[in-house]
Amino acid sequence: MKRVFRWALYALSLTALLGMLSACGPKQTTDSPPPTQTQPNDTVPEDTQPQSPTNTPDTNETPQTTQPSDQTPPDPNAITFFDCGTLELSHSGEQTGRENFEEFLNITGVGTSATIQITQYTTEGDPIVSTLSYDNGAYTLKVDNTADAFAAQDNRGVTETTWKRLVITETTSNDTLYQVFRLTNLDEGAVTSDTPDGTDVCTLFREPLTDA
Repeated sequence: MKRVFRWALYALSLTALLGMLSACGPKQTTDSPPPTQTQPNDTVPEDTQPQSPTNTPDTNETPQTTQPSDQTPPDPNAITFFDCGTLELSHSGEQTGRENFEEFLNITGVGTSATIQITQYTTEGDPIVSTLSYDNGAYTLKVDNTADAFAAQDNRGVTETTWKRLVITETTSNDTLYQVFRLTNLDEGAVTSDTPDGTDVCTLFREPLTDA
């Protein structure tokens, strides 16, 4: 009886020992796949170099200044032909509008076109109207004596003549010194107080300067 018990105890101990040995041995585990390694990107990246900036106007640049033209454009409102008004000369020598004639002399003296109307009166008081114009370097005298009742019939009417220059001479008559304005086609300096009127000389009018 005791022998059987011992064998049973021995078998039980052996079984327990084998169980302990199997528990301490290596365990079979499922192999997990190795972690996936990141592969280097073989794609060549696009050119990351900075591109040249687009040519844009520099707002800080100083604006170019337009140079003035050497030639001044003509003024469309500028007067190209001056009307200097009228000059009236009575038979007694009185003058009205003498300053207008002075203006005519000044304007035409610098080559500007101008015109003036000169009215002279006969002894009987009849008007003789002359229009004196200067343009393109020449003088034009238009005389209307149709209102002169005592003018010769063959000399009455409107005449128009052209002259190269206007000259001023001096002459003395009845102890009075006169300044004489004359139109001429003669050369400069050729007209004197003794040069008579004719086809090359025409007396426009005269005015007293001093009394003797």
